[in-house]
Amino acid sequence: MKEEVNWIAYYINPIDFGWENLKPVHETVGVLAQEESYNNDINSKAIKSFIRNWKLAKEKAKNSGWEGDFREPPKVFWLPSETEFVYGFVFKQENNGDTIVVSPYQLPWLEKIATCVTK
Repeated sequence: MKEEVNWIAYYINPIDFGWENLKPVHETVGVLAQEESYNNDINSKAIKSFIRNWKLAKEKAKNSGWEGDFREPPKVFWLPSETEFVYGFVFKQENNGDTIVVSPYQLPWLEKIATCVTK
């Protein structure tokens, strides 16, 4: 994934099913660390970039109306790109279970149903 990502946040009604198919953010960091440990470089650029992007994605989500809490652990989803898969983030806030999707690409089907889109 490129260094600077222009995250797009979608604030949508609750998604209640399928969460078990996604890895939590903390598990994804663990997988990245495990992959990098084969090269004896746990503090790799990929892990630092992932953590930085997670922080930026949360900032973008707050601009969309996210109240800063989680109903359950935040998750990572993957999208195909030209030469790789790139990650995005999705989570539910505690208050009313609304779902926030933060993506590196526009998701037009979510734009149609989102109560707020922050680019």
